[in-house]
Amino acid sequence: MEENFGVENPLEKVEEEIREIEERERKQDKAEKDRSKFNNIIAVTISIYAVLTAYVGLNESQVTTDTLLEMDNVVLLQSQASDQWAYYQAKGIKEEIFLSQSKSLAASGNPLTKEIQSEFDANVKKYDKEKKDINEKATELEKSRDEKIKETAVLVKKHHKAGVALTLLQISIVLASVSSLLRKKPLWYASISTSTVGVIYFLTSFLQ
Repeated sequence: MEENFGVENPLEKVEEEIREIEERERKQDKAEKDRSKFNNIIAVTISIYAVLTAYVGLNESQVTTDTLLEMDNVVLLQSQASDQWAYYQAKGIKEEIFLSQSKSLAASGNPLTKEIQSEFDANVKKYDKEKKDINEKATELEKSRDEKIKETAVLVKKHHKAGVALTLLQISIVLASVSSLLRKKPLWYASISTSTVGVIYFLTSFLQ
């Protein structure tokens, strides 16, 4: 029987091509499964980012409202304190008028009668007491104002940190979305890092 040395067997060639096709299909299936798995992970990640962003955004809006209210309180307390000090000055002027009149009459050689002098003294004492009460009230209002200013400063810092956290979480969503489109895991890792920093920034706002 004559042997065909050096001649390629057509059947073996066909079998080799079939194996190559099957190998390519297997690799394609694996790659497709990996892409599908990665996309699912990205979808879950973006969902988590979205929830965090919504929560931080809601908190930031509330802090903004609280900050504005506190600022309004500061203005109101300052206005009330200013009114009290103006009232205090008015009482002081009236008291000075009484004292000046008393001194003028005494200097003119027409001293006040005991009855009139007693009335003058009573008015001076009344104005002294009223001035003291007004002073205490104005001082208390200024103290409350200063406390509100401190509270407002804390809220402003909290608002700033919440704003930064919100921005970082929004950037994380963008990075995760782009990583899904381009199938680039480094971008996904970057989104995780960015969101982590954002969450830390948000949590530190409660330490103010």
